[in-house]
Amino acid sequence: MGYKQTAEHRPGRSSYHQVGLVRGQFGDVDYDEWIDFIAAAGFDGWEEASWELELDRCSDDEGAAAYAAERVEKAKARGLEIFSISGHLQGQALGDEPSAKTLQFIGGEAVEAYKEWRKTNEPPRTDPFYVPEEVGRLVHSQALEALLACARLAGHLGRLQDRKAPVSGFTGSPAHAWSHWFEFPPPPSEIGGCALADPRQVALELIVERFSPLLELCREYGTTFDLECHPSERAMGDIESAGDYLRTMVDAGYEGVAGFNLDCSHLEWQNVSGIEFIREFGEHIHCAHIKGVQVIEGYCRGGRLGGHRPMGHKHNGWNFVTAGSARDAVNTEEVIIELNRAGFDGALTIEWEDNDADKKAGAIAALANVRAADLPPSFSRHDETLKT
Repeated sequence: MGYKQTAEHRPGRSSYHQVGLVRGQFGDVDYDEWIDFIAAAGFDGWEEASWELELDRCSDDEGAAAYAAERVEKAKARGLEIFSISGHLQGQALGDEPSAKTLQFIGGEAVEAYKEWRKTNEPPRTDPFYVPEEVGRLVHSQALEALLACARLAGHLGRLQDRKAPVSGFTGSPAHAWSHWFEFPPPPSEIGGCALADPRQVALELIVERFSPLLELCREYGTTFDLECHPSERAMGDIESAGDYLRTMVDAGYEGVAGFNLDCSHLEWQNVSGIEFIREFGEHIHCAHIKGVQVIEGYCRGGRLGGHRPMGHKHNGWNFVTAGSARDAVNTEEVIIELNRAGFDGALTIEWEDNDADKKAGAIAALANVRAADLPPSFSRHDETLKT
């Protein structure tokens, strides 16, 4: 029962689970300097930010094997492991209908084609993030190639470290399904006798079509692609839409390959129980982020939807904070206990975001909080151990 990243339990330095740190939010710190920092701070490993890696070296098996060996050597030299690879940005770019919002994640040939187009064209005023069809095709193709490289690299990272190294990420919201989360204007099923497809169902079909090459390669390399349910995804950060996604993946033949990267912060601010999510999908959770979120009690100016203010704004109804801090609405101890009950045995990776705390100090504080909450599970019932 439950997903195990290693054949035998692998404890952390001073906790039951190994505890890592997500690289993504530390992109302004030199990568090697950052790895030195997490080793000195007492972390057990990290999640790679794929957009900072030399993915062009992983276009074939031989190149991926060589690059993985270099990354693992870098980790081992510091007593660390690489737990997973984040493919969030490329996954969003592959799933979404192309726009400047996802083009910014891709770069390369797609950006050059966009710059060439802009020499003689302007996007419509009503659609400032518009990109032409030829640029959109490049966005999707480059995103897929990057994700395929991630799968090859993850497979070799896993073999070299004797563990399963998942690729975590997003699947975006094809057919603009995210814009239909609130049903007004109500989505019509026909106009003038002409049938109209439900974009929410079309989105699920397109996810299968667009991500099947990645999922097939993950299967070949013995790794998984694990969706982080999240606003702006078709699986928005709740149990209902997550169930839609998982059933679609299972029906398409990807059970055990497509799963979830648990992140209760996205559920908490939407008033969704992370505990119930684990109980519902426990065996499909292949990796986990520990991330804090503050949810304002009572009334506030920006509300849960943020009032079109940036993330972290003081008037928002919720903001990401240091995991386990007094402001955090997620009960980290309960989350870990429920993961243990579900049989999950793998690394817990802290995703640190907090606009009101220094990065390194916040990461160190989050590590201490998670270590304190990560008690070894009981393998017996206390009433059965009473002497009579």
